[in-house]
Amino acid sequence: MSPTTIRIDDKIKHKAQKLAKTIGFSFSDLINVLLKKAVREGGIDLRNAELTENGFTPEFEESVLKADKEGEYKEFSSVDDMIDFATRK
Repeated sequence: MSPTTIRIDDKIKHKAQKLAKTIGFSFSDLINVLLKKAVREGGIDLRNAELTENGFTPEFEESVLKADKEGEYKEFSSVDDMIDFATRK
């Protein structure tokens, strides 16, 4: 991996860092997961997207917070395994 510098709104960064911590990720892990998902899906569909302040759909953010509250954790051996699990329908 290589270091990358990006500019992020301070409020969004703080909230994303808090969310990452809540789900047991580092901020870097969270960014990697989101970028891998975008690449895997060939982009990000933002048409008619209602996103939370953290940049997630309300359903996704609610499911993450619910799992954290209820202690429903699942361990993964890699970020790719976690994405595969999270994107199953």
